[in-house]
Amino acid sequence: MRILAPVICLVVLIPLQSCSKKGTMEKEPNNSFSTASDIRPDERFLGFMGTPHDRDFYRIRVDGRAILDIQLSGVKGINLAMKIWKGGEEPKLIKWIDDNRKSSPERMANLTVTAGDYYIEVFQSDRDQKKSDRENAYELMLKKREAISEESEPNDSRDDADTLHLNKEITGYFSPAYNRLNEQKENLHREEDWFAIDVNLKDGTPELMDVSLSGVSDVNSVLYLYDSEGMEIAMSDNGGAGEPESINGAGIKKSGTYYIMVASKGYTANHEEPYTLNAALKEHDSGTEMEPNNDFESANVFSNIIAGRINSKDDKDVYLCQANGGPSIYRIELRPPEDMDAIMTLYNSDREKIIDINSGARSKKEVYPNFYTDKDFYIAVSARTGDKVPAGEYMLAVTPFKSIADQEREPNNEQSQANKLTGKMITGFTSTRGDKDYFIISGDSRIKQKFEIQGVRGGAIKVSVTDPLGYIIKTIDVPGDRKAVFSEMIDKKGYLIIEAETENYDNPYTVNLRGAQ
Repeated sequence: MRILAPVICLVVLIPLQSCSKKGTMEKEPNNSFSTASDIRPDERFLGFMGTPHDRDFYRIRVDGRAILDIQLSGVKGINLAMKIWKGGEEPKLIKWIDDNRKSSPERMANLTVTAGDYYIEVFQSDRDQKKSDRENAYELMLKKREAISEESEPNDSRDDADTLHLNKEITGYFSPAYNRLNEQKENLHREEDWFAIDVNLKDGTPELMDVSLSGVSDVNSVLYLYDSEGMEIAMSDNGGAGEPESINGAGIKKSGTYYIMVASKGYTANHEEPYTLNAALKEHDSGTEMEPNNDFESANVFSNIIAGRINSKDDKDVYLCQANGGPSIYRIELRPPEDMDAIMTLYNSDREKIIDINSGARSKKEVYPNFYTDKDFYIAVSARTGDKVPAGEYMLAVTPFKSIADQEREPNNEQSQANKLTGKMITGFTSTRGDKDYFIISGDSRIKQKFEIQGVRGGAIKVSVTDPLGYIIKTIDVPGDRKAVFSEMIDKKGYLIIEAETENYDNPYTVNLRGAQ
């Protein structure tokens, strides 16, 4: 008896360990659709991986539209996965859940089902070594709820997009983390939720679309908007984990079906907390930016003032300013929101860069006070690299001078760009940080020229005169708006150089030539 007692105890303990979980046990064989075990919502079902290549099939019969939350427990040392099949003569694979590694659970929080049969296949993932376990059961649990304003999974592609109505919220889940049926190379196995929204424009007048996506704990989400041909209109990837995303002022230029795609970065999931998605249209006017306008081809045309917003870290808003029929000088001013360090870039009509303007700090306006051109030109607005996405709007204004006579014409930062002094007076600006303005003085003879310089209120300039070869022969400092008067010999040709020592982009300096002395 002393020898047999331990053996008897061991035999008794084995079935107790196997049946420690409560629930309905699978009925083998159930390794095919035809032998699938019938299961019902809100009950627990137990099964074993009897062999390394065991596959257990379960069938659920659905009477009407509903949402299923499918939960599969982990088994120590085994990597379980699930496939969901839509029933019929030839069942169709609609979802493949394989998020985690061995010993971990798997879950699909919101599978949308309609009347008919569905199959759940439990098997071992290829990502870990497969093995059998006849002692530790997995647990399969189905929870059923009514579908109310919730995404219809699977909606993993544009062809399977769920319907979204304007001004009506819909909820969804970042569940599962991976979509093993997604074979796109660029975003392999990314779980994506697609929504289709129909837009009918009144009289064909363009409108603007705003799309908002709420934040979900531990999930860093991205948000995209596409047109009916699948071309990207706008995207948002501004927030971090748990933070919302939004697209503001996306241009809707024609009626049709548009698509919104929601996904998580880094294959993160949250099976408990849903996101909320909403889309709305608003009227567009010529004083408001219309996305997309990220390149020359899609540039917004405007003439005076326009409001815009930087929607992502890489967003660049391009505007086309059309010439008003002849040579003009323009004051260009960009007023950013408080949380934006703005950059303004000018391009000529051939789309060649003229200058980058980033003279002010965060929240400070950028000004290019006297840009001269006789052709159309482009302005690109962006935020300083590395900064967070600004929350507010900026205002961009382009104002032509009423008269361009006796006005400095930028760019004139080199000798080769020097403005010719043809009259007795010229007005100029310290246009950029460290600005240097060149003016050429020429005559038929050697004369002693008298100069009268009115300085920049709120700034400071340095004034130099050169010989015909460009070598400086005299320099004076002019602080503030003081007046400086001096004379210098000009041997038929020379240069006047105005250099900014303290910039002020609003107030000009003036140069008067008082004639030969």
